[in-house]
Amino acid sequence: MLNKVIERLKKSQTGAFFTVGITGSVAVGKSTLAERLASGLEAVGYRVAVLSTDAFLKSNRQLHEEGIFDEKGFPKSYDLEGVEKLIKAFAAGEKIQKTASYSQTLADIVPGKEMFVNRPDILILEGVVALQLPSDLLDATFFIEADMADVKDWYLERNLLATVKSVNEPASWRAQYADMPLVDFYRLAMSVWEKTNQKNYVDYIVKTKAKADWVLNLDHYHQLVAVEAGKRLAEG
Repeated sequence: MLNKVIERLKKSQTGAFFTVGITGSVAVGKSTLAERLASGLEAVGYRVAVLSTDAFLKSNRQLHEEGIFDEKGFPKSYDLEGVEKLIKAFAAGEKIQKTASYSQTLADIVPGKEMFVNRPDILILEGVVALQLPSDLLDATFFIEADMADVKDWYLERNLLATVKSVNEPASWRAQYADMPLVDFYRLAMSVWEKTNQKNYVDYIVKTKAKADWVLNLDHYHQLVAVEAGKRLAEG
């Protein structure tokens, strides 16, 4: 099934700088799909760069200053203009661009640390706000779907594993929860899900599904089981 997606991208890519946008709920598997697509495209000779929209999150300090820290992950918490400028610069022929560096350990932008991205043949931009960008900046767009009960389980599993591992990472923001009783951890995690991730999905993320060329459906085992034409492709 993934090979079909790669073949579609190969047919769409005409030799010029090409952009791919991937979005979907938190924990649905955007990063994993992006890396798998990149590997498949690199295997047939393309130079591919995968860029997470997390690199364009405002710092926690800035979010607090703007009074929107509790809405971290919502479109307003990102520098979307910065993403647009990067894409336009590559499209204009610029050879290298720089972004901030986001640390999952710190859950924040790392002060003074930058990432440099060389102009690829294909730029894969993945994240919850990937399709918030103007449609003309994205040559191919994907929306990942799964049963929401499964997505919540994946979210909980991911957070539990990362928190357990934080025992050996005292700098991690998760370390404060490492000794929390499981029942309390579950309640806290699902409270965050409902107040932030679920709200973000309903209010913003799912609405960008209309901007997708393709809708990818995952099963309970995180396997790609269906690829459907999206609204943008049907109307294009």
